[in-house]
Amino acid sequence: MKNMKLFPKTFLHCLGLMVGVILIAFLLIYSFLPTFYQSYKQRELNEDTTQLAGELQVLNSKEVSAAVISYAVSKGYGYTAQYEDGEIICSAGVGISFEMVGGDSAIENEDGAISFNVNSATSEASFKTVDGKTIYLTLSVSLQPIGDAVSVLLLILPVVLIVCILLSAIVAYFYAKSIAKPIQEITAATTCMQSLSRETSCFINRGDEIGVLSQNINEMYQKLLSTISDLEQQIQTVSKAEREKQDFLLLASHELKTPVTAVRGMVDGMLYNVGVYKDRDTYLAECQKGLENLSELICRILETSKLDVNTAAKEKEHTDIGKLLEETASPYFIIAKSRNAHMMLSLEDNFSAVVSAELIKKSLSNVLSNAVKYTDTGKSIRIYMKNQTVVVENECQPLTKEELAHIGEPFYYPTRKPNENGDSTGLGLYLTERIINACRLSFSFLPYENGMRFVLDFKEE
Repeated sequence: MKNMKLFPKTFLHCLGLMVGVILIAFLLIYSFLPTFYQSYKQRELNEDTTQLAGELQVLNSKEVSAAVISYAVSKGYGYTAQYEDGEIICSAGVGISFEMVGGDSAIENEDGAISFNVNSATSEASFKTVDGKTIYLTLSVSLQPIGDAVSVLLLILPVVLIVCILLSAIVAYFYAKSIAKPIQEITAATTCMQSLSRETSCFINRGDEIGVLSQNINEMYQKLLSTISDLEQQIQTVSKAEREKQDFLLLASHELKTPVTAVRGMVDGMLYNVGVYKDRDTYLAECQKGLENLSELICRILETSKLDVNTAAKEKEHTDIGKLLEETASPYFIIAKSRNAHMMLSLEDNFSAVVSAELIKKSLSNVLSNAVKYTDTGKSIRIYMKNQTVVVENECQPLTKEELAHIGEPFYYPTRKPNENGDSTGLGLYLTERIINACRLSFSFLPYENGMRFVLDFKEE
């Protein structure tokens, strides 16, 4: 029974319950029906006897007999009416039957009338007639019908029990089916859900708890699929970030080898007085310059590798972009002037945005640093705001399509010589692109008629 499936288990439980209730009902009827019937008839007989005695008080002794006989016949009662000295006025027995119950026997009365002593209930009352005579009245009713009913009940019990069992089996079948079917459908649906199929659903159109359960399973399954999808996406993002970090460190180690090797070569040449390196003063200055470039490169590498842009991008605040741009551009005015470039800032179309101020400031600083570094001598750098964008234009030799295709890669150098406009590591735009993507913003870096134009759009994607 424990390992039985839901339908047969429900069917047997329901059938057993119904058959048990039927048997208990028969047992209760068999046990208590005679007692209840006798009590009921006795109470009814007592009430009728009292009522009849009250009605007979207004009659004289001669009229009593006819009244008693009329009332008793209408009710089906046996009766006896007699005077105080024992003289019988009228008498008739009850339950006339040739099959005596419980040892009942026929008795011949003094007046020659035959009555039967059957299993019966009796009630007595006395009254005085209007002519002053005391009369004793006895009414009786047979209890034989209830005995016959019990006997018949026992005879038909097997037939009734078989019919009831058949009806119970039919009811139990449909009840078990109505209970088991939705559970079986839910089981089948959840079994299919184990394969994480997106087309699987559990549809049971019911207003009870089973229907609510079906709906809850569907909602939970959709949330599970959504969570799995998000986790897969996050895993891909983390894996991509790990691969990028690994590639970045490999590139960084490779880039560090070149200046270290160059400085070491110059130091070895000066130590051993080899060729041109005998001029130590000149090459000590070159070594110092190389070490400064190496130090700057290491700082940029460390800054780029330790910056967690995804976490920082979540720390948003209401930011005045114009004020932030003004603070970021302030030191670059001096650098531009030292390089004989003209830098102009316009904040006419100022606006605000909910962003990470720290990251936006860092990305704008990288853009302005590149703009100042690559602007041709005597040319201009224009910074302005328009339609919720920040635009940085610098007059220079535009990059080619091939150069633009790799411009966001770390340690990428354009085809022009690296030192043509100052040393470059390629980390500025690489870091800027990471920041803007993490902040869910967009940007463009394209040539225009006089040079290159960088546009940062603050409308979130």
